[in-house]
Amino acid sequence: MLITNIGYNKVWNVLAALSHKQATGKLILDNGEQKWQIYFCQGQMLYATGGLHQTRRWYRTISQHCQHLKFNANLLSTEELWEYKLLQQGLTEEQITIKQGKAIIRSSSYEIFFALASQSILNLNWQSDRELTSELCPNLVLSPLELKQVIEAAQKLWERWQKIGINDIFPEQAPLVKQSIKLHSRLSEESIQVLTNKFNGENTLWDITAKKRQCLALTTRTMYHFFKQGVIEVRAIPDLPSPLEQLRLAYCSTNRYRPLIACIDSTQTTGKFLEQILMPKGYKIEKITDPMQGVGLMAKKNPELIFMDLAMPEVDGYALCNFLRKASIYKQTPIIIYTGQDNYLNRARGLLAGATDFLRKPATATKILETVEKYLKLKKQEYQIKNNLSQSLALAR
Repeated sequence: MLITNIGYNKVWNVLAALSHKQATGKLILDNGEQKWQIYFCQGQMLYATGGLHQTRRWYRTISQHCQHLKFNANLLSTEELWEYKLLQQGLTEEQITIKQGKAIIRSSSYEIFFALASQSILNLNWQSDRELTSELCPNLVLSPLELKQVIEAAQKLWERWQKIGINDIFPEQAPLVKQSIKLHSRLSEESIQVLTNKFNGENTLWDITAKKRQCLALTTRTMYHFFKQGVIEVRAIPDLPSPLEQLRLAYCSTNRYRPLIACIDSTQTTGKFLEQILMPKGYKIEKITDPMQGVGLMAKKNPELIFMDLAMPEVDGYALCNFLRKASIYKQTPIIIYTGQDNYLNRARGLLAGATDFLRKPATATKILETVEKYLKLKKQEYQIKNNLSQSLALAR
C-alpha cells in the first residue's frame, strides 16, 4: 500500500484502519527528506522510530523512565527495530517492568507524532511482515486506544506550539548562546553563565526539557525571547551512533588495518621523516639503524613493506636487499630502495638484487604516501574483506 501527498490529519485514519485489520508490519512515512517507521503486530503498535535523532531519542527516553538500564548490543542481529529488542532484553533480565517499557514506547511515539504533526504533506508506504509476530512481547505494546491518546497529546502540543508562535524553531535543534559584546552589555555575568550552561549547542530542546523534566513548549517560549533578541541561535546537530554502530566503531578501532613498515637506514633522520608522514595515516614504523642486529629482530615483526638505503656503513645495500629477497618471509614483501644514489646503474643493480621500486632522497610526503598505497592497496582490500566478514560473524552470534 502506497499513499502519496496526504495531510497529517489523515494519518490517524490509516493507523486506525491498520489496528482494525489487526495488521502486522510497518508503516513508513516520509516527507522527501526524513523517514519515520511505525511497527504494528496484530493491530497493536510495537514501536515508532526514525526521524532526525533516532538514537538520541532512545537514550533520552531511557534516562526519563529507567536510567539504570544496561543492555548488550552484541545480542542484536540487525538494525531493524533495535530499540524494541533492547526493551525485550531489559524485560527478560528483569531490569525494567512492563510499565516502564510502555512508558518508553509512549515517550518515543509522542516525539515521533509531534514531528509528523509539523509536516504538511507525507507519503505513506505499508509493508506487511508476518515475521514481526515473533518480535511481539506480551503486553509490551500500545493498544489502539493508547495509541490514539499519544497522538492526541502530540497534536495538542503542536497546536500549542503554533499558538505561541514558535513555528520557525523545532525541538530537534540545539540552542546556543552567542558570545558578543552586545550580550554582555544586556545581561549580568551570572545570567550569561546560566544561559550558556543551559543552551550550549550540544543538547536539543528535547534533550534539555527531558533532563530538567520541564514542559517543552514553555522552555522553548522562554528561549524564543532570547532567540528573537539575537542572544541565542539554534543549530542542527547530528544523531548519536546507534548501539550497533558503536559496536562496529569499537570493532574497527581495535581491528583497524595498521600495517608495519620497516625503515632500514643508518641515520635517524630518515626514520623520523617517514614516521611523521606515515603514522598519522595509520601506519606503524619500525626504525632500524643497525642492520646487522635489526634485521634479525625485524623478522619477528614481519613488516608488510620495507624502505632501505643503499649507502650504509658495514653493510652493502645491494647484498642486504638480495638477502632479504631470498628469505622466504620476504619473498612477496615490497622492498623500496630509498636513497640519494639514484641513477640508471644503481636502479638496475637494485632491481637485480630484488628491489621492488626506487625512490630518490628526499622524496615528498605525497610521493612516499603514493608509493606505500600503491604496494599495500591490495593487502588493505584483502584485510577489509576479512575484517567485514569477521565483523558480520561476530554480530550474528
